[in-house]
Amino acid sequence: MIRSLTVTALVAYLFVLLAVTLAYKHPHYRPVSERLSLTPFQSIARDIPRGGRGLWVNIIGNVLVFTPLGAAFVVLERPRPRLGHAVLAGAALSSAIEVLQYQSGRRFTDVDDVILNTLGAGLGFVAAEGLRRLAARRGGREPA
Repeated sequence: MIRSLTVTALVAYLFVLLAVTLAYKHPHYRPVSERLSLTPFQSIARDIPRGGRGLWVNIIGNVLVFTPLGAAFVVLERPRPRLGHAVLAGAALSSAIEVLQYQSGRRFTDVDDVILNTLGAGLGFVAAEGLRRLAARRGGREPA
């Protein structure tokens, strides 16, 4: 039952994620050179000291939006969920979204988004696995 609910929630999450990341068109057209950032950590280094919207939307938002994907692997990869699988899925999905954003010309494409999304998938996995182990210990059984 929990597996079916997780799959359903994952499908809904992916639909919303793709709709949000691909449907929205940036309000101001920019040439490709201004819509493409392939320098790792460039926007992260810019947004952390500035704080404000850049920090919350670009950095924290990009991490948080991929945590459900990582957490889903804890439920779906029974009995031995693997962090590497969650991280790889996060990197692959994020890379695919960035390529589609570039191809469409509707959004900015930034390698830092891939880095932050991948981190989010890994953190989601670690948090969910930690909760699963804690619940197993409290229930009197060893985690699988």
